[in-house]
Amino acid sequence: MKRGVLAATLSVFISLYAGVCAAGVAHAVLSPDSAKESPWVSEVLRYSARGSRDLLGLPVDPSMVKREIQRLADRLRPEVSRASDGREVIEAFRRVLLTEEGFVYDKSPSDPGNYLLETVLARKRGNCLGLTMLYLSIADRLGIPFRGVYVPSHCFARYEGNGVRVNVEFADGGTSWEDERYRREFRIRPGRPYLLSLAPTEMVGVFLKTLGAGYSRKGREEDALRLYDDAERHYPGLPDVYFNAGVSLQKLGRSDEAATKYLRALDLDPEMAAARDNLSILLAGEGRYEEAIAEARRAVELEPWNASTRGNLAAAYCGCGRLEEGIREYRAAVEIDPGNRKLQSGLERAYISRGSRREDSR
Repeated sequence: MKRGVLAATLSVFISLYAGVCAAGVAHAVLSPDSAKESPWVSEVLRYSARGSRDLLGLPVDPSMVKREIQRLADRLRPEVSRASDGREVIEAFRRVLLTEEGFVYDKSPSDPGNYLLETVLARKRGNCLGLTMLYLSIADRLGIPFRGVYVPSHCFARYEGNGVRVNVEFADGGTSWEDERYRREFRIRPGRPYLLSLAPTEMVGVFLKTLGAGYSRKGREEDALRLYDDAERHYPGLPDVYFNAGVSLQKLGRSDEAATKYLRALDLDPEMAAARDNLSILLAGEGRYEEAIAEARRAVELEPWNASTRGNLAAAYCGCGRLEEGIREYRAAVEIDPGNRKLQSGLERAYISRGSRREDSR
């Protein structure tokens, strides 16, 4: 595939997005002398420090991060010790961290400062991943059964212990959302690999695939791929790891490897529209138009509101001479996103290829 075509059509949906305690087991608050940092937290802090240096150009003092997490844990210790049940523990975390300490939610996934712990702690601002990792790091010090949960491009904390299971949604001020709301908001149908309470190593995988996306946005694709490899080792069941790796490989022109990654993502989540969309671009670039159209049509079925996906389907139709179908899809895409110059240009080219003026087809 020509690099110019790839740059013009590649749909890059870099996704974003826990201490393990069994449900039904009462939380155990550790004494100050026995509180220790778990290996998974140390690992996240090492990667976070590296990301702060590489992506933000900030000097890093790892001891500062550890001291601040310990300070917050010490603030919470008496509050959770007095709690009579899990819901009071959840409220203590919300009150101390979100109200009194003033940590706020910032939805931007493209700003590494919103999930790298150094800046989350310094600015008291984080996105869903940054605030989830903050909760989990503090809960790890206190022996509180918070776990991380991932849904497409989003994550949150879940308290799961002593017969209580409560989701904590940071985009809504730390209030509780039922699982059904997440299924509705993120279109999670039965069988998709999301909404699970994750093990600590799996949350490290979520963190690493997001950090890899940060490197990819800087054009550092080889560094991103190494992080995706690390993420895969931590959480081999996360479709986004393979999708993100496919994007980086596709940017590098390594089409066969990219296709393999997209197919692996689809093995795990057949309804990942972005993977089908990007796979269709690769197939079209190889002249495999029928396969490309099949993947693109499925992507459109999954996300009918996505103008870019419809544009890619239109391009595949036009590429194999099915101009009427291509024009139909381009027109539908332009209707969704009237200001998209790329789609408008594609539509004009399709009319020219058909040998007619645009006005004649209206």
